[in-house]
Amino acid sequence: MTELTALYSLEKLLAMDGIDELDKMSAEVNPFWNRARLDVTWSLPVMSGLTKNSRISIQQMREASRNELLVFHDKSYVETLDLFGNTGSAFSARFGLDTAECPIFQDVHKYASLPVGGVIDATIGVSEGKFKNAISFAGGFHHATESQAAGFCYLNDTVIAIKKFKELNPGKKVLYIDTDVHHGDGTQMAFYDDPDVLTISLHEMSMGFFPGTGRVEEIGIGEGKGYSVNIPLPPLTDDVEYWRAFEDVVVPIWLSYKPDFVFWEVGADAHMDDPLADLMLTYDTYHRLSMTIRQLVHLGNRKLVAVGGGGYDPVTAAKVWTIVLTDLADIALPPILPAEWIRLAQKYGFKVSRGGWTDRPRRMDDENHPKVKRAVDDAINKVKELIFPVFGLEK
Repeated sequence: MTELTALYSLEKLLAMDGIDELDKMSAEVNPFWNRARLDVTWSLPVMSGLTKNSRISIQQMREASRNELLVFHDKSYVETLDLFGNTGSAFSARFGLDTAECPIFQDVHKYASLPVGGVIDATIGVSEGKFKNAISFAGGFHHATESQAAGFCYLNDTVIAIKKFKELNPGKKVLYIDTDVHHGDGTQMAFYDDPDVLTISLHEMSMGFFPGTGRVEEIGIGEGKGYSVNIPLPPLTDDVEYWRAFEDVVVPIWLSYKPDFVFWEVGADAHMDDPLADLMLTYDTYHRLSMTIRQLVHLGNRKLVAVGGGGYDPVTAAKVWTIVLTDLADIALPPILPAEWIRLAQKYGFKVSRGGWTDRPRRMDDENHPKVKRAVDDAINKVKELIFPVFGLEK
């Protein structure tokens, strides 16, 4: 069996200049679609020398074909996105396009399509044994639905890749686990009635927090009832409370379901430094997540594809995804962050406060602990009540 971890390069995205035009047209920088974010996140594994490691196989993204996109997305929506990408014009409001989160800019259809092609190839490569596992930093666009863009997401790469996997491997069971701070609503919706795709999402939930879905009671319908699992967490959830939810809920359901293939939407935005969210995770939890997920995958059929998802502090996102990359490839991180990468981050105006891969452990204030613990307890107990019987687990 191959020991290669496939890493999908961001070079093709960086070679285009549509996001530079977007920056010139906008009063504020788009938190996701901007050059600094792409450059800083891709440059860290490159400047750390990891892309030259013999255990890592660098793969280039490709644009997904029209037929691949139509596996999930509405034809009119795909055609409209193409039209905008070629600087055309069309009625866009019904498709969620040309908003602050999902703006229209030069080659937007290529920016959206390249990650999809990469994640499809990663999925097929891992399923056929070409790679041990795979990761694409650009992927996990979990808010996109059949005919709607939302939350920086134009095309839902994981839904398309899962559907392609199911076409090639009928009857196989897929686990989609989402640790992005935002609920994976589009992906959940795509498989809401399908017992062969178990979706599990741990996410922040609070008043007005995007996308406003992901309550415990959203458990699926029809044959899929019980196969959508949501673990909503309150603001200020720290490493300890987060990990309690993961071990008490995710691990037993995973072990009972016994998936044949695993997708992991990582999301670096649950980290305490992310500007768009309010959870308090540290790098230690991301490392623990990747090691535990790798262990659980190893106990099964050993098929895993990871995608970056959200993360709006580029320094944090770069470190989180590079930590996950090295864990998947079973190689060591360099002792310190590369000096040239720190200079690059600073050139873009980002602060790098520590020269290593860790951050200071942090606990929530004592006054908040009882409220947060009570909310996490409530989520755990509700999941056990609604979901555990489906998998023959005791509450």
